[in-house]
Amino acid sequence: MVAVKLADLELNLKQFNPVWPVLTGHTQTLLAHFLPSKTARRNWSNEIIKLPDGDELFIQFIDQKSTISLSLFHGLSGDSQSDYMRRTAEIGFSNGWNVILVNLRGAHPMARAEKTYHSGRGEDASEVIKWARSKFENSKQVVVGFSVSGSILFNLLTGRRGDCLPDFAVVVNTPLRLEEAARRLSRGFLKIYDFRFYFKLRRTVKSKRNISLPCFGTLYSFDNLYTSVSNGYKNAIDYYENCSVFNYVGQTKIRTFVLSSMDDPMVNSQDYISAKWNENTHVTLLKYGGHMGYYSRDKDSKYGRRWLDHYLESVFNQIKTMI
Repeated sequence: MVAVKLADLELNLKQFNPVWPVLTGHTQTLLAHFLPSKTARRNWSNEIIKLPDGDELFIQFIDQKSTISLSLFHGLSGDSQSDYMRRTAEIGFSNGWNVILVNLRGAHPMARAEKTYHSGRGEDASEVIKWARSKFENSKQVVVGFSVSGSILFNLLTGRRGDCLPDFAVVVNTPLRLEEAARRLSRGFLKIYDFRFYFKLRRTVKSKRNISLPCFGTLYSFDNLYTSVSNGYKNAIDYYENCSVFNYVGQTKIRTFVLSSMDDPMVNSQDYISAKWNENTHVTLLKYGGHMGYYSRDKDSKYGRRWLDHYLESVFNQIKTMI
């Protein structure tokens, strides 16, 4: 495990013992995705957040009258009901925190959105935090960004996009260089993930807009044909260059906790090693874990085989000591 410490900060993490480590990243990624997660039924309140450009975000929240609020942002082609979102929400509930589940721009049919979410939308995260600070006055704001939302948060946390910062941030398995991530998906076995992302994104777009996209494609082609041009970029390369955070993570303005793995099939782990992090950031880089996998042999722990949940609980416990 590689760690870039925030001062002398320690998270007291239990060792991660991966299931079938010889198969590494793909096994971790697929196990975590396909095996069911246990979460409780909750009575969510719904809210529409109006964005400055006229688009909307659909969020769900529970007010526990806490002095800490937890906002969760999903990964690519996910939504507020993704399993990792619901599991992390349960950790927040167990702490007695207010919890906000965010559906990114265009990810939920209840919210009108002419534009789409993408890796650079730090201004959208900023609007969520503004809403949370108004709704939960005198509450510290903690945000968690999974995968693509980690890039969204970094664009906010480094001052590139948006102006309302949270108090603490957690980023899980985010690509630091977008073009590299898109190119990786086009190789070998990773094409399975690539096709899946394309089909899900294409279906979402076609259900809302009269737009022509090829039946088969890749994430790169989707970004080139749709994400980039619909959001004011020339093409995919222009979008990737403008929204990648590799060169900016050293400008993070608040205390941020980062988790990734060396065998993440979608993210180049060497970027985490060579990036110039600043003292505000604590980075944990594991040998195994896949892309938001971290499926452990330790089935008797509090979270069963879900080591990612243990990591998040450890971070949240550390945050509580800092408030």
